[in-house]
Amino acid sequence: MLKFFATGVLFLATTLPVKAQVGPGLGSSDRVASGVQSYAQVCTNSSSGRLSLRTGPGQNFGKIKEIPNGHTVGLIKGGYSQDGFWWWNVIHNNSRGWVRSDYVCGDPQ
Repeated sequence: MLKFFATGVLFLATTLPVKAQVGPGLGSSDRVASGVQSYAQVCTNSSSGRLSLRTGPGQNFGKIKEIPNGHTVGLIKGGYSQDGFWWWNVIHNNSRGWVRSDYVCGDPQ
């Protein structure tokens, strides 16, 4: 099921006009040219929650900014960190950093 969903997302991402990929939190320079592989939304436990964008994959890295719940982020690449969690390297409003994947809905991982 997950493979089917990921395939569908990939198909839509390559067939829809670039304008259709832009959502809250994404600017014109945050598109495919920046290495974005797919898009997802920030999902926190609260509608007013925020997700920390960090300088590296782990809570021990510095905070760049906070991304509001519901905003769209461009997923660039991901990997497991020393804390055992999967982290995504993302772009949001011209800021690039790392977020923990369990706060990202539509995560293809």
